[in-house]
Amino acid sequence: MDEANARYDICLHARKMWQSGLVVGSAGNVSRRVGEQLIGITPSSVPYESLTEDQIVLVDLASGQPVDASQVPSYELPMHLVIYRSIPYAHAIMHTHSPYVTTLSVLRRPLPPVIDEMVIYFGGTVAVADYAFTGTDLLGTNVVRALGDHNGAILANHGNVCIGRDLAHALLVALTMESTAQAYVQALQAGEPVALPQGSVAAARRMFEERNRR
Repeated sequence: MDEANARYDICLHARKMWQSGLVVGSAGNVSRRVGEQLIGITPSSVPYESLTEDQIVLVDLASGQPVDASQVPSYELPMHLVIYRSIPYAHAIMHTHSPYVTTLSVLRRPLPPVIDEMVIYFGGTVAVADYAFTGTDLLGTNVVRALGDHNGAILANHGNVCIGRDLAHALLVALTMESTAQAYVQALQAGEPVALPQGSVAAARRMFEERNRR
């Protein structure tokens, strides 16, 4: 995609993230690769309901400096840069503050494989990244460690990060994580959730590996 299409793509999926209830106001952030050298990312403190394509910030991946911008890039830009530099197959990133995932983040509780879908979309248990202050390189480093070869991680006391082969994929991962987290939190209120048997986890993991890197 050229830069104009990338801006449209980011704006579209940032609005979908907001409309789906995964964030409020201007919380969270969305980015994607634009060719080999650039990423596009949502701006800082612009509500999604009024976000326009021209406000998407293009950033040089190597230097981390904006190259074409009318706005300041998201405060979480350092985290996005660390992820892209560390995980070549990450082509899109969505960081949300969705309610049930954020509940787990405050508890610092991982999301275990309780339904088949979460292994297929995430790759297995969603780990909790060690706490680091927002907007720091260390937060990105901790996220990369927690992601491993999975598509999602929970940020301690913060929310989550979901990666994908494109923004539609990253959004689907984020939506699936929130719906699974809701079921898990509600199950915890009723009793002790039962994880999937190992055979099912292994089968779902194979599906993840076949589908995830296409």
